[in-house]
Amino acid sequence: MKKMSLALCATLLLSQPSLASQDINSEFNNTYRAYLAAIEKHEDATELAKKAYTLGQKVYGENAENTANLAINYANTLPENKQQERFELFKYAYDILAKNHGKLSNEVYDSLFGLAHSTKSPRLAFDYLEDAIEIATIKKDHKLVADSKLKAARILAYKPSGGRYFTAKAYLEEADEYYRNNIPENSVERIEADFLVAAFAEHKKNYEQAIERLTHVVTVFDEALSFDHKAELDAHSKLVHLYEKVGKREEATKHCVAIAKMVPWKDSQEQEPLYRVNPKYPLIKAQRGQSGSVVMEFEVTPSGFVDKITVIESKGGGAFETEAKRAVEQWRYAPKFENGQAIAATSRVQLDFKINR
Repeated sequence: MKKMSLALCATLLLSQPSLASQDINSEFNNTYRAYLAAIEKHEDATELAKKAYTLGQKVYGENAENTANLAINYANTLPENKQQERFELFKYAYDILAKNHGKLSNEVYDSLFGLAHSTKSPRLAFDYLEDAIEIATIKKDHKLVADSKLKAARILAYKPSGGRYFTAKAYLEEADEYYRNNIPENSVERIEADFLVAAFAEHKKNYEQAIERLTHVVTVFDEALSFDHKAELDAHSKLVHLYEKVGKREEATKHCVAIAKMVPWKDSQEQEPLYRVNPKYPLIKAQRGQSGSVVMEFEVTPSGFVDKITVIESKGGGAFETEAKRAVEQWRYAPKFENGQAIAATSRVQLDFKINR
């Protein structure tokens, strides 16, 4: 009897790792499928990606390529404020893939862009991006080279400090030239390039070029695409801002109205201005270190202008009221639409004046 018991116990002990492995594999497969479904639905997949990565380390091993790819998936779901964590995950993946395939292999391409985007060092970002572009060049894939340069331009342009503006601009111009000569106007790449060219132009106060590119985006959506898209809304919004910058208020009106047709007016919340001018701090109040606030109600006209401003409540005196009204008079809104027509509507805003100490 003792022998039978020992034999049975040994069999169970020997089978336990296999059963545990099956359980982990099953849990990993279910988690990974749920992660893919969340990505497809554009839902937050961060926790699922993290869990898949953690389980993947047990299923595949910590130095496996599948684990490296799971690390990239997880890093891509993390928000921008998790910059250091994102960098460490991309570096972990890159080290595995580069060791197995080489530093200029196709396999490290995605991790290089992740590293460039998440590093705090502009110099390192440039080095990573150069490697990624070289990988595309080695493949002799002209479209991939253009795509790589567009991504590189975007990353370098928005680095907080030490960014290589002229390198980014050169990358963008090369990518843009390829797109304009080789791919359809309504392609995602053309639209992305138009936005970035417009951003560079606005940075240099070349407002007309920025307007030209964003107008192209709007035209593409109007003529070639049969659906509304966030990119179209963004283009209209930026055009309002740019036309106001150059003093073409009536041109801005067309885009205020276009946005109003796409986004319903919500009486239940404070309306966001499409273009705003910050109020000047009254000099006498600043000298005295005085703070204040002004609550105003006003009419948004069918053209998106601000009219009939009334001060509802204020603290600190008339100087604050004067500057608050002077600023809000220059704001632009998307008007309210009813039954297919733009109509006047009431909105409200509070402006706070505070001295930073």
